[in-house]
Amino acid sequence: MHTTAIKPAEVLAAAPDFFALQMGAAPSSTTHPLAESLSARQIAYAIGAKLRKPSDTEAELSVVARGLRSADFARLLADGAKNVTVAAFDAAAQEHLQFTASTEVEGFMQESLPAIDGDLDLQPLGELAEIAHGAAFTAAGGAAVQMTTFGRIVTVSRHLVINDQLGALKAVFAAVGAHAAQKEAAVVAAALSGNPKMDDADDMFSDANTVKTALDGAALGVAMGMLRNQKSAAGNALNLRAAHLVVAPELEYAARKAVLDGGLSLSVAAIAGLPAARWFVLPDPKFHPVLTVLRLAASPNPLRLEHKASFDADGTGIRITADLGAAFMRRTGIVRGGSDLA
Repeated sequence: MHTTAIKPAEVLAAAPDFFALQMGAAPSSTTHPLAESLSARQIAYAIGAKLRKPSDTEAELSVVARGLRSADFARLLADGAKNVTVAAFDAAAQEHLQFTASTEVEGFMQESLPAIDGDLDLQPLGELAEIAHGAAFTAAGGAAVQMTTFGRIVTVSRHLVINDQLGALKAVFAAVGAHAAQKEAAVVAAALSGNPKMDDADDMFSDANTVKTALDGAALGVAMGMLRNQKSAAGNALNLRAAHLVVAPELEYAARKAVLDGGLSLSVAAIAGLPAARWFVLPDPKFHPVLTVLRLAASPNPLRLEHKASFDADGTGIRITADLGAAFMRRTGIVRGGSDLA
């Protein structure tokens, strides 16, 4: 189909669905009927014609180039690529997101993340007795946190558009999404590897939440018991059930074997970047969040895809950024282990 055979308005109406299909979306009943028969070249031409009406002497490829370098073309491409990029991030981040909470922050300024604790135990009541009020207050913990932005630019060359090879970019965007998840896992590992001063000026880890032995069944049992016996701010046992065992990569086999041999219902996660022989036991973050990843307010996913104008490249650019951060919210709810701590 010739580039100028369809009216620009019709091409632009079908363009979002075209880019979605190119990035792997399945056609649906709401897919524009022209989407499967269009080309990236036609869309670039339609945008170029919309930006400035072609003269009788202007070459077709000149109009295509004008549309290709526009923010409109990049926006359509970014919107189409977002789903595959986010899906790859979600799949690759699944392991570390299972034991972390997610906390919204307002921006990139340093701020603290308070955890809520208090004396909220149910009390025995005599007949007609009044219910005592519980006191909720900020738990010791909550170190200052700050997000960091990581980014990459994906350049779409004029060659790919002219030859209608945008489908090849699906793997590129998926790889960038997976790499963003790996970067967040590294941020989580860095948080776990440290021993920061919390907002009460004491270390995150001490003898109260540390097992200074190598990972085995006995050490795991000690850690699970410590988790049960940790105290709330009111001095009551939290009775937290161990739900996650997080280990350095070389401990993954030993961790899975210890869980299997013990008949335990622990989820095992191995995270690259942890010190050798280091391991951690944590509860379910839905009930007692300890380590959290950071998300900008109203952004459930940290990825952003935006147009990046380039005067050096013959094409268009998509800037992919990930706003990432991780921090401890409280001291209770985690036990650190490892023979290197002895």
